[in-house]
Amino acid sequence: MKKTVSLFVILLLCRVSIIAQNQQDLRKAYEEFRKNATKEYNDFRDQANAEYDEFIRQAWKEFGAEPPIPVPTSPDLPKPPVFKPEDKKPKPDSIPFEAVIPAAKPIAPPQPVVPIPVNPIPVIPKAQPIPLDVPTFSFNFYKTACRIRLENQQKISLQNISEETVADAWTTLSNASYDPVIADCLHLRDELKLCDWGYFQLIQTIADKYYGTDHSNESTLFQVFILTQSGYKIRIARTNNLLVALVPFDHTIYSYLYMQIDGCNYYVINKDMKNNQFYVCNYAFPKEQAFSLQINSLPDFPYDATVSKTFASVRYPIQVAIETNQNLIDFFNAYPLSSEWNLYAKASLSERVKEQLYPVLKNSISGKSQPEAANILINFVQTAFAYQTDQEQFGYERPFFADETFYYPANNCKDRAILFSILVNDLLGLDVVLLHYPNHLSTAVRFNENVEGDYLMIDNQKYTLCDPTYIGADIGMEMPIFQNTKPEVVRI
Repeated sequence: MKKTVSLFVILLLCRVSIIAQNQQDLRKAYEEFRKNATKEYNDFRDQANAEYDEFIRQAWKEFGAEPPIPVPTSPDLPKPPVFKPEDKKPKPDSIPFEAVIPAAKPIAPPQPVVPIPVNPIPVIPKAQPIPLDVPTFSFNFYKTACRIRLENQQKISLQNISEETVADAWTTLSNASYDPVIADCLHLRDELKLCDWGYFQLIQTIADKYYGTDHSNESTLFQVFILTQSGYKIRIARTNNLLVALVPFDHTIYSYLYMQIDGCNYYVINKDMKNNQFYVCNYAFPKEQAFSLQINSLPDFPYDATVSKTFASVRYPIQVAIETNQNLIDFFNAYPLSSEWNLYAKASLSERVKEQLYPVLKNSISGKSQPEAANILINFVQTAFAYQTDQEQFGYERPFFADETFYYPANNCKDRAILFSILVNDLLGLDVVLLHYPNHLSTAVRFNENVEGDYLMIDNQKYTLCDPTYIGADIGMEMPIFQNTKPEVVRI
């Protein structure tokens, strides 16, 4: 018996020794992998920045800027029409409406910038959270306390903006001591769930606060440096005695000077800029990626509650109090304007608004068929809000992200269509498209059961027309003024 136990112990010890050796081998393999990965990053970064430095020293090419693309003037309906019984068509209604289903639109002729749904690949590994005892540069971003390891870095100083002077400053920034700075910025991007525009604003905020002046030459060069190292496509240019960042987006944006370079629109994100001649350092950083305006997740800013407002449906017993996050509203207010309506619908509602709104709506539609539930949701959107055109409320075209619909005093057809599409998708799980008529935006829903009324066919699928601005109308009812108009389908 003792011999059996001893043999078992020996075998167990051997097993433990083998496991320990395997773990040690794994640790060595991982450490070797980490060293090789770090070396690859460092080699890539050193080569890319050396080539960039050399390119900067060459003469920059002259480009003429185009005037800002004006925000489209698309007058909204002066007031939402109210459904009247005589508007209802006799049944059955079996003839579908025709729709214009366009191909994807290029953002800038002749070649479009293709949006990529993932973050760009940075040239250094990401950082972990900064230890509390490490000296840092602190700042606020939409009332979020932030810190990065920038406190003890050598600041650049530009006596002029000649090619040689700018290249020398780039050499200073390319020092490996700036690696933690870049990594901290990328960590903040992920921690705050920032989209590309949010990250651009973050780096601009850091640069301006660190150098003490908005849009100073040092601030601009620092901003371009961090963004190139983060994997973004961006160009540096000069005009008169100023350095300027040129930023390409995957959507057309309005109100900013821009220039076409290699078939792509590059925007000067400074509305005060009036010059039209620029000298551009047109160097393509390896693996660079254009900025996207798409918001895949809303930023995680501290919650600063706005005044609560009550919204109620006229036909159904729905009443709900909603407050929004002022920091998020401020972020939306600074967002570039675009007429890509699906951009706003894809951003959805914030979780805080959903927490207030969705339990009430879910209770109202519980146990209802899809058409019944859709009628409850559409009447809420039709009747719970005041209506104003963008011109009346802002003086220019101003589509809302869905949270803004609960913040501003009034909204219009675009805002209602965007909100309704989100509610139907989230609460009913149904596919929705936006329908763009002249001066009007509506929706159509692909129900899983038969629904009577006006509809259109998309890819051999029936989509029932649902207009959140046709006050009192049920699903399947199109405004009489658009019954002979082919809408353009906007997929979400």
